[in-house]
Amino acid sequence: MYKGIWNFITKYMDESHAVSVFLPVMIVGWTLAGLLAGIAVCAVTGTALLTALADLVCAGGYAGLIFGLFGGAFFLFRKGI
Repeated sequence: MYKGIWNFITKYMDESHAVSVFLPVMIVGWTLAGLLAGIAVCAVTGTALLTALADLVCAGGYAGLIFGLFGGAFFLFRKGI
């Protein structure tokens, strides 16, 4: 997944500027994925969204930080950029 997004971004800009776009895209994407996963869990368990709002935002933020920022940085490190 990281490679596909990297290739898509570098298709439209050079690698020096692509890093500035790649990491924020990864952070936002993983944050949204974490939020959607939390909303799905709330829907399955029957928990009210307003009751679990702080937990959802926290889970989305951690997903964005760990998988988005750190995962993207490790991907770029392995590519040698």
